[in-house]
Amino acid sequence: MLERFYDPAMKQAPELADGFYAAAELALDKQDYALAADTLKAAPPDAAEDPAFHLLRARALAEGDRAASAAALEDALKINPRSVEALLLKVDGLVDGERYAEAAATLDEVDVVNPREPRAGAFRAVLAHLKNDREGEEAARAKALEPWAGNPDVDALVGRKLAQKYRFAESETYLRRALGLDAGSLPIKVQLAETLLRLGREDEGWKLVDEVFAADGYNVVAYNLTTLRDRLAQFRTIESDGIVVRMDPREADLYGADVLALLKEARSTLAERYGSPPPSPLHVEIFPRKQEFAVRTFGLPGGDGLLGVCFGPVITAVSAAAQGERPSNWRAVLWHELCHAVTLAKTRNTMPRWLSEGTSVYEEGRRDRAWAMRPSAAMRAAILEGQVVPLSRLSSAFLEAKTHQDVQLAYLESALAVEFLVEKAGFPALRGLLEDLGAGKNLDEALPARAGTTLQQLDAEFAAFARGKAEAGATWEPLELPEDADSAALAAWVRAHPKNHPGRRRHAARLVSEGKWAEAEAALPEYRALDPEYVGEENAYMLLAEVHRHKGDAAAERAALEELAARDGDATPVFQRLVDLAAAAGDWEAVARNARRLLDVDPLVPAPYRSLADAAEHLGRRDEAVAACRALATLDDADPAGVHHRLARLLAAAGRRDEARREALKALEDAPRFLDAHRLLLELAEAP
Repeated sequence: MLERFYDPAMKQAPELADGFYAAAELALDKQDYALAADTLKAAPPDAAEDPAFHLLRARALAEGDRAASAAALEDALKINPRSVEALLLKVDGLVDGERYAEAAATLDEVDVVNPREPRAGAFRAVLAHLKNDREGEEAARAKALEPWAGNPDVDALVGRKLAQKYRFAESETYLRRALGLDAGSLPIKVQLAETLLRLGREDEGWKLVDEVFAADGYNVVAYNLTTLRDRLAQFRTIESDGIVVRMDPREADLYGADVLALLKEARSTLAERYGSPPPSPLHVEIFPRKQEFAVRTFGLPGGDGLLGVCFGPVITAVSAAAQGERPSNWRAVLWHELCHAVTLAKTRNTMPRWLSEGTSVYEEGRRDRAWAMRPSAAMRAAILEGQVVPLSRLSSAFLEAKTHQDVQLAYLESALAVEFLVEKAGFPALRGLLEDLGAGKNLDEALPARAGTTLQQLDAEFAAFARGKAEAGATWEPLELPEDADSAALAAWVRAHPKNHPGRRRHAARLVSEGKWAEAEAALPEYRALDPEYVGEENAYMLLAEVHRHKGDAAAERAALEELAARDGDATPVFQRLVDLAAAAGDWEAVARNARRLLDVDPLVPAPYRSLADAAEHLGRRDEAVAACRALATLDDADPAGVHHRLARLLAAAGRRDEARREALKALEDAPRFLDAHRLLLELAEAP
């Protein structure tokens, strides 16, 4: 239709906006938001005076650029403040941001224009549901259906919004009701299919996807999901004790067993801590391609910056293969997501986003100090400048984020909020708050009751708490010195500002760059003492390690780097340096420990497996050496014959002669003149 009708219309009459509007509407119906946005870019200039143009842009941009979408919506309302369509889109965003009072007030504006608008009643039903007001929910739904009792859009809208709030079971009820009123509706079928897939009910979910794709091969979400299902069929399934993991086969060979063990540990630890198990079975899908993760999670490409998502019964995550040059610690990611599964189950999926994310980040740091989230310089500056979002509306920080840095700040603030609550009222209060939410209580009532104070007081106390954490006992104002200031000038500034962290950092770093090793070694302890948890650029541990490296003191260098490794779970250059230093010192336990740290970040590179195999052999851990060599055989293209020969030798020593023969033959396939492999094969051919 686009090519046969709309494209010719836009070409023949480019001065008329209606053709562009119709084409954009068609793209939106197919959930092709990028095409809709691109179409509107070509609309005639005078479309900017039409609220319909800005409203379409707001809808087209809502999935990919929330800030631009909000600006377009504001432009529409400036031109026509009584536009029901624009007001309802505004309500949609306010509900997403958990700004429910503002959403209700905006619905009042809609009622003034059209008191019988069905979608206003549907939104009121959503608001009532989120307040656990079942009578109000039914009353709002009944009012929405007064103009037309068979209107499927009412239940479809409620179902869509509840799914966005992770109320998937309730969403399913509404969507099935809507589908009963309009059995052929493809948008409702797509929404229901995604809901069922997020509930782990794949047979029914995929069946609906097939129905939509058969009826409309141009539906973007249905096409994406159909393509993804073909890819998932190639994954390997690892299942044990109610946990079902699906991974790329090669990745499953390399670390699938470790994934399963970590998930079991997290489930046991967190279920006991919060008094609630996660759903069973729990499905965990790990994708080596970012777009596959995005389609499984959102139905569409995107999801930049996200490492995992938990829907309750289903967890999706990206592997190191999809994360570029600086992957994150996969153990921390899965611990975070499994914590979501536990707390969502405990609260019946009623947690606000800040509490859900904050609890998971908080639990990461409890499990391993190196996984704890620490503020970047920009995040610290934002907090110190008073840009802390009040606790009472902290979820809006996620929705209103304009940059990746804003999103990270929202995560940090949420974790600080949970830490604040635990310090103020104790962990039982946090656990009790989750129980209250699961029992249907409103957060604005339950939170003050558990904390023993008012929301206003909590906001004030949290702002002070966050500032104190950001200060960390130091001052952080920028230096009043040029960037090229030498160590003497910096030393004078530090004497006048002894608690200034940026000053101490620049002074220590300048001493190192000038090669003043003794002075640097003397200055670094005071710099480190200001904030021992600082692991950012030019941290004290890295500078101290460099000083000791220059002095040739390998033991002291190792000690400094171990301090850093204990605080930063993603510091792969540090882990590799520790492997090298430990190997030179013959400390094979340390080699193994730091090789594992490397694998916790990126299990898809060969070097850590080689180090682990070396350490295991020296320590007499033959099974561990065999496992590391098998991983090397999967990954190492540099010396496959050598790896297979080494594996054959280890297996032979373990008495596993048949396996050893197979590996020796593989070595000879790669290197037919490999004499050591020939000798080993002859030995294995002899009677035992």
